[in-house]
Amino acid sequence: MLSITMKMMKKNLRMLIPAGIAILIGTAFIAATLLFTNAFDAALREQTTGQFGGSNYAVTADAQFGDDAHDSTVGGLKLNTIAGIGGVEGVRADVTRSVMLNTGSQHGSGVALSTSADPKLLPVSIVGGNAPEPDGVRQIAIPRKLAEQWNLKVGDTISSHAQYGDDAQDVQATITGLTTDPNNVYGYYNGASVASNDLMVAYSDVASFDAIPATAAYLYIEPAHESTVVAQVKAALSPGLTLQDRAHMEEQAIKSLSSNGGDVTKQFLLAFGVLALVVAALVIANTFQVLVAQRRRTLALLRTIGATKRQLYVSVLEEAGMLGLVSSVLGVGVGTGLMALASIATRDQSLGGMRLTLNMSWQVIALPVLFGVAMTVLASVSAARTATSVTPLEAMRPLEISNQHRARVSRAVFGCLFLALGVALALIAIPMNHSKDGDISASALLAGVAGCMLTFIGLAMTALFWLPWLMKGVGAFVSMFGPAAKLANANIQKNPRRIAATGTALLIGVTLISTLATGAAAAKATMNQALDTRYSVDVVAYGPNIPQQAANKVRGERGVGSLLYAKTASAEFTDEQGHAVPTTVIGVPNIAALQSVLNISVDNPAPAFGADDAIMPLVNNATGTSFTFENNTVRLNPTNTEGIPSGNPVELHVDQRDYKRISPNNEAVAFVNTALFDNGTFKADGNAMLIKLNVPADMSLSDVFETIEQDLEVYPNVSVGGPVAERNQWESMVNMMLMLLVALLAVAVVIAVIGVANTLSLSVIERTRESATLRAIGMTRGQLRASLAIEALLISLVTSVVGMVVGTLFGWLGIYIVMSSIADVVYVIDWGTYAIILAIAIVCSLIASVFPARRAVKTPPVEALAEA
Repeated sequence: MLSITMKMMKKNLRMLIPAGIAILIGTAFIAATLLFTNAFDAALREQTTGQFGGSNYAVTADAQFGDDAHDSTVGGLKLNTIAGIGGVEGVRADVTRSVMLNTGSQHGSGVALSTSADPKLLPVSIVGGNAPEPDGVRQIAIPRKLAEQWNLKVGDTISSHAQYGDDAQDVQATITGLTTDPNNVYGYYNGASVASNDLMVAYSDVASFDAIPATAAYLYIEPAHESTVVAQVKAALSPGLTLQDRAHMEEQAIKSLSSNGGDVTKQFLLAFGVLALVVAALVIANTFQVLVAQRRRTLALLRTIGATKRQLYVSVLEEAGMLGLVSSVLGVGVGTGLMALASIATRDQSLGGMRLTLNMSWQVIALPVLFGVAMTVLASVSAARTATSVTPLEAMRPLEISNQHRARVSRAVFGCLFLALGVALALIAIPMNHSKDGDISASALLAGVAGCMLTFIGLAMTALFWLPWLMKGVGAFVSMFGPAAKLANANIQKNPRRIAATGTALLIGVTLISTLATGAAAAKATMNQALDTRYSVDVVAYGPNIPQQAANKVRGERGVGSLLYAKTASAEFTDEQGHAVPTTVIGVPNIAALQSVLNISVDNPAPAFGADDAIMPLVNNATGTSFTFENNTVRLNPTNTEGIPSGNPVELHVDQRDYKRISPNNEAVAFVNTALFDNGTFKADGNAMLIKLNVPADMSLSDVFETIEQDLEVYPNVSVGGPVAERNQWESMVNMMLMLLVALLAVAVVIAVIGVANTLSLSVIERTRESATLRAIGMTRGQLRASLAIEALLISLVTSVVGMVVGTLFGWLGIYIVMSSIADVVYVIDWGTYAIILAIAIVCSLIASVFPARRAVKTPPVEALAEA
């Protein structure tokens, strides 16, 4: 029987190609999703634990002990003792200092890291020269970009000093190497320098390297003797310190990115991948129904010469299994190829771009193939049962006669049950997502996806009842436009089963497209709002003496959208826990000027902003704890840059807004009216520039950032920071996700066209006698074509509108479950996309009717009546 099955497959290869494409697309998407999440996970791990460098363990403070439980200095970490343990191949203290670098005529801010005897432990790469020796004399490795910008090379000297401190003295150092930051750990500073121990001592204003404050160290333990060495290191640690492996800290860092602790990205994308295969399964089911209908004479002949029902049943399943296997393997290849291209395209990202790597795993190959084969076989079961449910004599009759009896009552009952169960699961998923349990989001997502699928299955099962009813009103109007339109309307009312089958195929595609379009639009709006809050300004520059002409020069550069030049002062206020909160006070002329440089909205509604008002943040920039101001009033105590009181306290009315990352140093930023600087309430100790970028297409973010640095390098002690670099890292991740979703939109369109074409083909096969009779009594070929086209148009219009409504609700539910724990969800509808969806659905339905219509009109009436 297998040889007969292979011959039938070969004969009907053209019919199998659409179903194979549907399987290939679904499995390719799942394979690409698994590969993308592997790459996404690797990129996040590299970025969030990039400070590890090449180390595999970290000595950190034990959270269960207080801050005073151990000596919080390099000496207290006992690095010499740990380095002497056999199997410990390298150690590095985690010491980081903000520094100012200069050549005399050029100045810039940055961050310096303590060096290591083993360069692989450094979180940056040495790409020219060598890393400074720990015991070297005033040695430094500087960012390669800075060296190119200032025309410096290995062997040159450069001056540096601590960025903060009134009496910081320049220290001359020799450049021993150049650094790059491949994981964008120090993107805010546009890279990092590495300094010898004596330079770190000078930056820290202490007597020795052991006296520098430090709470962590990184080490590399030889894996071959890991268990023994780990025990020895733990025994050598001071009380209050603990040893953690990198993998554990990576997991903690990844989980800390989202309060729900789940792998949201993977779950989100795989949910749509599974939906794509569910759609493909329905297309496969339609395809095999068409095949069985076309082969009814062949199947009857096989039954006549002795083939059993079981043999025919197994034959259909074998055909489905082979089709699923071949298509799934090809799908895995296509998905892997797409990700390989993505990894090549992102190989050379600059200033915050996300680098994707091709990380193969057994799941990437096995899961799509197994799922694809299983879905194909399951989808063919109905067709297999159809092939065996008739006697040889009945199989020789027209399909219309042998296939009229339907269990409509059971279909309605089960459809309504699925609808009720699906809606219930969807509603249950909403409160589940609010639970504090770390893994509950995965359960909520599972409940939500299951609810949507069951709801849709219920809609599809009951489409036999509600779809023709919805079309009745539209059909009554259309039937006034000629005999072809009247025939199309009559066919819709006469054959609800066929209409339900064809409409469901399109409903699947449009619902999936609408779900993804809504999800993508809401996800982008939600993530943009979250990023606007987290990175409220693109670029910030602070310094004790930034002149107005410097601001004017930066303002005129290409890529700079708007700039606010302001006076700054230092102050403190006491939060509700009684802690003193260091605050940067920035003088702003009006709300419009502030709004022009911030990514968040501060003018909706516009706050009062007179000499008695202040705009304060919602949370502490350092700790993330919320600020609450009693009676909406804050008492600001002016200080100098060292935190020493220097003026009279001032009470101001507070309006709070959700902004962050405006000052890299202090825990809060207060925006006040410039009148408070003019009247002497606050004495300016520096200036700030808040900059919003508008990068043109022919420039990169890195180009604009470096231009701003070059404009300010002639002014001493000016620090330039780029929150936009970190924002760009996250935006690239979000955009990569949305690119996959857009790709799936195209997938859904293709699948929808295949499904409609298949079901219309089945409809034409079923109506062979009917079409022949109409031709025999005088209906022209053009009228028959028009009848099928109008029928497809009616179906597409009604099902598209229903699909868009259902898809919008599904998309909103999915985005709420996935993102409500990360940010406040923004519910949007992209009306432009919906108009395109409707137009495409109509065009695709008309296109899908072309080939079935050709089949219907190509066969002469006499021949068609004889075949039927």
